Amino acid sequence: MKENKGETMGAYYDDNTLAEINHRVDILDVVADTVKLTRKGDRYWGLCPFHAEKTPSFSVTPGKNMFYCFGCHAGGNLFTYIMKRDGMDFPEAVQMLASRAGIQLHHTQVNKAVDRFRRVVEVNKAAASWFQGILEEDPAATKARQYLAKRHLKEDTIKRFQLGYSPNEWNRISNYLLGKGFDLEWVKESGLIKRSKNGDAYYDLFRDRVIFPIFDYQGSIVGFGGRTVEEALPKYLNTPETEVYVKRNHLFGLYQARETIRKSNQAILVEGYMDCLKLHQHDIQNAVASLGTALTREQALLLRRYSENILVLYDGDEAGQRETLRAVEILAEQGLNVEVLTLPGGLDPDDYLDQYGKEEFLQYIQNNRVSYIEFKVKRSIAAENSLNLQAKIRVINAVKPDIGRLESTILRDNYVKMLSRLLKIEENLILKEIESNIGQRMQHPKNKSPVNRDNIQYGNYSMEEKILANMLQNSDIADTIASQIGVQCFTSRHYNRLAAICYEMGGDLQANPVAWQQAVQKEGLEALLARLESRWHEGIRINDAELWYFIRSVQRGRQKAKWRKLHQRLDQLRNDGGFHSVLRLILDLDTFLHQTREGGIQ
Repeated sequence: MKENKGETMGAYYDDNTLAEINHRVDILDVVADTVKLTRKGDRYWGLCPFHAEKTPSFSVTPGKNMFYCFGCHAGGNLFTYIMKRDGMDFPEAVQMLASRAGIQLHHTQVNKAVDRFRRVVEVNKAAASWFQGILEEDPAATKARQYLAKRHLKEDTIKRFQLGYSPNEWNRISNYLLGKGFDLEWVKESGLIKRSKNGDAYYDLFRDRVIFPIFDYQGSIVGFGGRTVEEALPKYLNTPETEVYVKRNHLFGLYQARETIRKSNQAILVEGYMDCLKLHQHDIQNAVASLGTALTREQALLLRRYSENILVLYDGDEAGQRETLRAVEILAEQGLNVEVLTLPGGLDPDDYLDQYGKEEFLQYIQNNRVSYIEFKVKRSIAAENSLNLQAKIRVINAVKPDIGRLESTILRDNYVKMLSRLLKIEENLILKEIESNIGQRMQHPKNKSPVNRDNIQYGNYSMEEKILANMLQNSDIADTIASQIGVQCFTSRHYNRLAAICYEMGGDLQANPVAWQQAVQKEGLEALLARLESRWHEGIRINDAELWYFIRSVQRGRQKAKWRKLHQRLDQLRNDGGFHSVLRLILDLDTFLHQTREGGIQ
């Protein structure tokens, strides 16, 4: 592609920069900042931010970094979304997304908040690299290496998650960072050093600890966790909360797991670093950890960006089961499908995998996972000393709101039967206990369909739209159209221009989606491309018969247009035609009839 330079606030970018931004920034993450999205298949749906609506018609396709609303017909790519949402022009959107992606545009002037984040992340990145080097090579890290070996962590796992070691010294990391030229202000802001009690000096926060870098979902290191090698207290120490690192907004392992979570539509939520690392090491790469604290609403919302289904796999001891109960409540409130697995003998996932291996672990999950409602029922029963009448009522009340929220009458009936069996109470009595919840839900019904599909605008589409959507996805179809009737074969000039871009780009949108998006953006065709992409995802495909029917239809239309022009010329010749004009018409007519006989109209 041609070089496309832009300038904003002294910042310069070209097509390679735009492609890198598209690669690093996921539109799903950007949209999810302000829109509650629900996954359906390989797309996500929510209420459109650009017009008022009560049911979702706004779709996001993360693999293509594209969005489209079937209500107001707004659509486009990552840059278009920011421009429309924030009222920016294109250079401003590039600037903002570059900052988000951690890409520094030349001579750029960024706002203070973005500058602060970037500088602290640079400090953290340098620190993580240094911690890694110490773990790998420094004799002082011998105990740390022995500890990780004892925990059965392999070298590739250690490297993938960039684990390191901080020596048992007061100023090693601070001296290193300051010696590398980092400003003291940014080293302080990273949380890696603390001011001494008398206030006249600083010391390293992490000393004699295995270091676990904490990534945000985009891959920037925002903080660290440190696990003591000896049995000192506290066992785990985390970066204090800063403007860059807010613990409740992050999940350990999400950056490494998010693509697997998205593809499998399931996340496994564990408690600790080691559990998460061990699952990944056994090629169970959809695991994340809640950073050693109680799960937060923000973390649940973060998970909902990537998956509809969560399996909670906390430690099997009593403390772990209490945290499980809190976690499932928070996850269920966010509309997620939640299941729970409790490992036998109070084991945690790390220990279970070491003892039994991956296959046995996966088999145990398959056979023993239960819904969060069933988990809550069994926990509630276990909490009672005896199942007298009042205890049974408490058990029913514990899950009454959950059962009342269920849309499926089959699921509700299943849980009523389960309660009846476990509590030895007639089903009709249990139903009466939860009827109030069901009644309230029926008075304020939720939208049963996740997508508001306007049948005229969404379900129906013209043959031209169908043909063009297939041209964009199949270079053979584009070549056939071009050779038989040319790409300027549509009644809409926008369709013709997009078809021309398709042919100029060699067809096949999948081959280089970023270049495609940039090409259509220059023509103002982003919404049309997004719309056709959505059509393709809905399954509109053409067969050979439809393709050739369209080609013949265009050919017939063009022949009819030529006949009309000939008739108009005949009418003109009746009034003022000269010899040469008549002769010219006769020659044109002969050529036209010859072309027709050769197969122009069939």
